Amino acid sequence: MMTPALEIHHLTFAYPPGQVALRGINLRVMPGEHVALVGPNGAGKSTLLLHLNGLLSGDGEIRIFGTPLTPKTLQQIRRRVGLVFQSPEDQLFCPTVYEDVAYAPCYAGLPPQEIAQRVREALQLVGMQDHAERSPFHLSLGEQKRVALATVLVMQPDILALDEPTAGLDPRGRRELSLLLQSLPQTLILATHDLELVRQVCPRTVVLEGGMVIADGPTAQVLSDPAFLLAHGLA
Repeated sequence: MMTPALEIHHLTFAYPPGQVALRGINLRVMPGEHVALVGPNGAGKSTLLLHLNGLLSGDGEIRIFGTPLTPKTLQQIRRRVGLVFQSPEDQLFCPTVYEDVAYAPCYAGLPPQEIAQRVREALQLVGMQDHAERSPFHLSLGEQKRVALATVLVMQPDILALDEPTAGLDPRGRRELSLLLQSLPQTLILATHDLELVRQVCPRTVVLEGGMVIADGPTAQVLSDPAFLLAHGLA
């Protein structure tokens, strides 16, 4: 039997001074699945993503390809789960695009030749290979989001977790990013309000509200009920 890429059991989390954000989340994602997390503001989507590589730690259990997420396995898990934040400014800080994408493999101590090859491949994958020597702060928002994704892809993770990847993009940038996400082979977990992106990229949708899973199923089915969408802040 195939080992799930992600298993979450009874995950609960509260922000100080006691604001509960997740209430007993249970979720299983198989390798290669593209899964959307949708729900109104405050539903717990971003909080859930931040648990997947240990940036937040609640009560419950998280397993990545069968390995429990613990302080001892944290670095191992972070090599397998790549997190892309909503704002590229949270991930881009070097003078050039190349240096930003090379930062993680340099920090991991990879050989220079391998670093150079990985950076070239990651930039090519996101269509930014001609911008390697540019400042990331002189790029458009869509280009910055592509570079931010490359800073994660360069480490060749098995799971990609993205928080509102199309936020702030114009129609062209959104379309280009959607096509890119559709082409990725990794297990994809996508937190978004963009239901059109969900329809294009994710065959499965999980609806969160009040820190709980209230629906989980095929996207076409979950998003087919206008009354349900309206009742749960999705329309």
